[in-house]
Amino acid sequence: MPTWWNSLRLEEHLQRSVEAGVQLFKIALLYAVVRFVIRRAGRGIVARLEGMERIAAQKPRIRTLGNLVRSTVEYTVLIIAILMALRAMGIDITPLLATAGVAGLAVGFGAQRLVRDVISGFFLLAENQFAVGEMVTIGGITGVVEEVGMRTTHLRDEQGRMVVIANGDVNLVVNHSRRGGVRLSTEVRVASSADIHTVTALLQQAAEEVCVEEPLVGVSAFDAASVTLRLTGIVPAHERERIELQWKQLVWERLRQKEIPLV
Repeated sequence: MPTWWNSLRLEEHLQRSVEAGVQLFKIALLYAVVRFVIRRAGRGIVARLEGMERIAAQKPRIRTLGNLVRSTVEYTVLIIAILMALRAMGIDITPLLATAGVAGLAVGFGAQRLVRDVISGFFLLAENQFAVGEMVTIGGITGVVEEVGMRTTHLRDEQGRMVVIANGDVNLVVNHSRRGGVRLSTEVRVASSADIHTVTALLQQAAEEVCVEEPLVGVSAFDAASVTLRLTGIVPAHERERIELQWKQLVWERLRQKEIPLV
């Protein structure tokens, strides 16, 4: 009787092991197929988006978002496959799920700022609020965007300093480059005895030579001794300082040639 009973229990264990092995094989095969499909579909979608002329300039942003979404889906599928495998092996996953929930809650409280930065970075990339090379103002800091990551954004301010801003702290964004450029405004003071029409034409011509778009020159202030003329126009954000310096040097040279006194 004991021998027969032991033989029966052995056959039951063997049958359960075979069934568990078959289920594990099916789970592994299904996981491999799903992962393959996810990768092929993700690469295909990213390649199609990168090939569209309308958004060809946003290839780095598209590639970053594609990799992030693909990695998130792959890790989710992997976790599901592991839980299914444990259940197929006869392991009760209820305590594991409860423990994972408590651990996830603890990690969420401890790393909530990191999670907030990453989620904010995802939406910054997805909504395309600003891109590399554009001039923006974030939290009172104005500079050119040098890098947009999942957790931080890097700005180069007018003094050449690198400013790193956590994406979770980006609340208000002023993009100075989306209309094609930023507004340049600079002034020149000449003696009141100077011919204003000549000076205005000279400033206008100098602005056109240094590629200021929509240049406008006019008198902004005057008194008994001097007249102040202001130039306004549109220039590329990353070229603003260079164009302003070139314009001032050109104006100074032309005024000296015309013997127009400065004040």
